[in-house]
Amino acid sequence: MNIAVTAASDSLNSRVFHEFAQTPYLLVVNMETMACTPCPHIPQAGSDLELVRIVLEHRCEAVITGKLGEEAFKLLADEAVTRYRGTGMTVAYALEAMENRELDLIRNADGTDECASSHHDLEELQVCSGHNH
Repeated sequence: MNIAVTAASDSLNSRVFHEFAQTPYLLVVNMETMACTPCPHIPQAGSDLELVRIVLEHRCEAVITGKLGEEAFKLLADEAVTRYRGTGMTVAYALEAMENRELDLIRNADGTDECASSHHDLEELQVCSGHNH
């Protein structure tokens, strides 16, 4: 299983970067082998969609990050990629915390686990489980 993590550098010892679109690196980590593929990223308009493409191309089951832009959030959610908040942690620690189910889910583009109150169709209900609709 592959997991994508926004990171300040190309190492598992780096910090999870606080904003998906502005991250200097996207690390694709194979959880079985802990092999890490660093993907350098130069933030610019629309480059977060390139990051989404990399996540999907590597068949990542989850992304560990901070804030996500609206379009990137929707694209990841539509592809059933789980989104976790890991800011303030090292990449290695965040991966371990994810495995132990200790990370908060990102349920909206602001990077929080608060549900947006404006969902009305089934797809959006799946994005925000546990919210009374």
